Amino acid sequence: MKKLLLLLALLPLAGCAREVSPVSGLALDQVDGGYRLTAEVVRQDSPEDAASPAYLSANGRDMDELLRNIERVLGNELYLDHAQVVLIDEKVAKEGILTLADYLCQHDDMRLSLRVAVVRDSEAAALLQADDEVFALSDLLDLAAEQHTMPDMPLYRATEVLHADGTAILPALRLDEFEQIAPAGVAVFANEKLSCYLDGEMGGGLNA
Repeated sequence: MKKLLLLLALLPLAGCAREVSPVSGLALDQVDGGYRLTAEVVRQDSPEDAASPAYLSANGRDMDELLRNIERVLGNELYLDHAQVVLIDEKVAKEGILTLADYLCQHDDMRLSLRVAVVRDSEAAALLQADDEVFALSDLLDLAAEQHTMPDMPLYRATEVLHADGTAILPALRLDEFEQIAPAGVAVFANEKLSCYLDGEMGGGLNA
């Protein structure tokens, strides 16, 4: 009888459970004592429902620890092969990104074509969570690259040029006055660290 009552008590919880789909985007912020990684995952109650994003965050000292801690929050293994965007805040960018780029390139599940962007004037996690449409951010970056208003610099290409001479250009983004995602020029890296921005479209004025 006790087993039956326990089963009945658990049934409502099982009915409310939501499946977590693979990761669609990541945001990396520097915090006291290390970093915070935020993962955007796609949730869908049923095949008829529209997909919607949910967010999981964890702190750690490096990417291995961050991903392990995210998996603890999730209670399951992360699936990164659908991730299309990695956002990094200015503190991470100024510290240097070659170690991060190498890690992502060498990760078995990571897409080498994913987009990397620098977030200006706010946390990377805040910008990742600003749009409630799944993959909208990656679509924005893809379109900007096609129209040559932002650098066409996917992960593999950024890693190659960083290894060549430590220089690279990446798209920059920010939240505008309406808390909408907006282009914010080009992030210029020298010696694999954020050096300055080129504001406006590619070829705009220098903003150190």
